[in-house]
Amino acid sequence: MKSQRRLPPIWLSATALTAAITVAFGVIRWVDHFLSAPDAEDFRLHLVAARVGVQYGWSHIYDLQLMKAASAGLGSVGSVVDTNHVFMSPPPAAWMVAPIAGLPLPAAYLLWTLISVAAFMAAWWLVVPGSRLFRVTVLLISLALWPVHYQFWLGQWVVATLALLALCWWLLERDRWVLAGVVLALSMLFKPQDVLLVPLALLVSGRWKPVAVAAVTGGAFAAWSLASLGQSGVQSWLSIAGQIHADPFQAPMTYSSLLGRGALTTGVEVLLGIAAIGLAWHRRDRLDLVIALGIVGSTASATYLHEDDIAILVLAAWLVLRSQPSVPQRMWLIVGIAAAQFLAIGLPVPMLLWEPVWIGMLGLEPWLRRRDQTVPNSLTVTPSSLSAEKSG
Repeated sequence: MKSQRRLPPIWLSATALTAAITVAFGVIRWVDHFLSAPDAEDFRLHLVAARVGVQYGWSHIYDLQLMKAASAGLGSVGSVVDTNHVFMSPPPAAWMVAPIAGLPLPAAYLLWTLISVAAFMAAWWLVVPGSRLFRVTVLLISLALWPVHYQFWLGQWVVATLALLALCWWLLERDRWVLAGVVLALSMLFKPQDVLLVPLALLVSGRWKPVAVAAVTGGAFAAWSLASLGQSGVQSWLSIAGQIHADPFQAPMTYSSLLGRGALTTGVEVLLGIAAIGLAWHRRDRLDLVIALGIVGSTASATYLHEDDIAILVLAAWLVLRSQPSVPQRMWLIVGIAAAQFLAIGLPVPMLLWEPVWIGMLGLEPWLRRRDQTVPNSLTVTPSSLSAEKSG
């Protein structure tokens, strides 16, 4: 009987196995894609920008003609440069790739993927609590989510942003606010639209010191970026940004894809951002909820967002799981898994409907937790209970 009590719940084992199978199929799919079209993904845009910067100077990284010339010979898809395939990230995203700019694109893409996987697992190791099986299950579920799989597929920078923000949280938990502020600024250098409201959420929660450090650090990087671009480089970036903004297919994960562009969409995005920040102030005693609200508020209010950007919500979910979330919260996270998987077939509506509800539930979480009645052990999904189970 004692050995039976040490066995993990069947639901947890089944979940881990199902997620592992899904991840295995994803890895096979990624390997097949890499072997058939290693030059066709978003990472090559960063590599091309780095090559342009190294060869012609960093003021030219947004020069469309030079990007096209540097992309020549990368295949029918890899050589395309247009509003759907163009580098427009901040300059540090190109600077970071400069050390491997001389590698063949497939080798550089593979190296970047391995670095991204390592960063993702490091963030998981820092944030996710509980027993070994629980943590592994959370990791497998996270890797099985389409936005996470898709960001690795594309060689995108979402995981870099996620890992840096996870480190920022870890430092804040230990009251190392100077380093936390520096890391917070670094997290905004690559995919700022994914975490844009996090500093504001921290600010209204009373954590102004790391935000002040982040502002100074970010200002230094902004000045460095502007100096490297010069007037012509800034004009080229603004031109690309304008072309992308005019392309209706460049914001599939924003409310413009659901409501169309106009005052209604802007009103919804602003309202959701304000709601997230207001609730971050209301729950200012909970750092996990403050950062989670900053993240989901950023994605819900963004005007430029793709499917891979939704991977940043994984960090918000990990943070929520640390504090024995309420039953409604756990159930809504399960609904979020399903909503994320619909993106694999081009359906953003479930996620767009899920995000506003999650903002509200994050704000209500302490109240929901208090309202929880006694839950049967077989349904309790808390890190502490799983750790107790591990200890026997």
